[in-house]
Amino acid sequence: MLENKKKRIISQILVYFILVIVIAFIGFPLVYAFGGSFKTINEFLVGGTKIFPDAFQWQNYTKAWKQANFARYTLNSIFFSLFSVIGTVITTSMTGYIMSRFNFPGKKILTLIFAVMLFLIGAVTLYPIFLLCNKMGLLNSIWGMVIAEVATLQPFYSILIMGYCDGIPKQIDESARIDGAGTFRIYIGIILPIIKPILATSAILSFRDSWNNYMMPLAFTIAQPKLRTLTVGVVLLKDQGDGIAAWNTMLAGTIMSILPILIVYMFCNRYFIEGMTQGSIKE
Repeated sequence: MLENKKKRIISQILVYFILVIVIAFIGFPLVYAFGGSFKTINEFLVGGTKIFPDAFQWQNYTKAWKQANFARYTLNSIFFSLFSVIGTVITTSMTGYIMSRFNFPGKKILTLIFAVMLFLIGAVTLYPIFLLCNKMGLLNSIWGMVIAEVATLQPFYSILIMGYCDGIPKQIDESARIDGAGTFRIYIGIILPIIKPILATSAILSFRDSWNNYMMPLAFTIAQPKLRTLTVGVVLLKDQGDGIAAWNTMLAGTIMSILPILIVYMFCNRYFIEGMTQGSIKE
């Protein structure tokens, strides 16, 4: 009995020790970025491991707000992210349900393509997407970015929802069909209420993906600076045109730009956890 208690205490100590290390690795860059957002350019040029400056330069935030056109770019990012989330959740929930419940010609090939797409980084697919959208007349438009974003997010979230739907007994569908319900009615009236947790998880993750997307919005708005998203505007803060990288201003913009993600996660954290855990315990 005493031996088991000692083992339990040792295991708990090891778990907490590992958690502290993980938190330190994750938290240090955020703390360093926050401290760096108040530094002067000279303090960055000197270097060192000092996290916070001697004097806090609050004007870095006002400078970032003005130079990054925060008000305009924030609205662009909200529009882009919001409609990307709506489009992604609607289309992937349909795709995931169909792929889970039905056998159709080409299903295995489609699943394989989705699986391969998960391992392709955005830079690889950016140029083909850019050419395709150019031929379709979707460039220089936020709606074009939304369509492209929804398309690129299909593989991951379709597979995620498909796996969740696999855990739902098919007898539910069969009972509904006996009562005269069609496929779309089953999807709307039965499946959607059941898969709410994974839909919430998909919404949170796709919002994060869309809000943090840099390469595609940059390529789509080269000729239309007024359509830039906040992420593009923040990264461009580094170049002040004098040959010196303004890391302090960029970090100030970065800190402000991640606030929406933190707010969304704080309010939706419960749904995120439910979506990631319920699918694995369904019978």
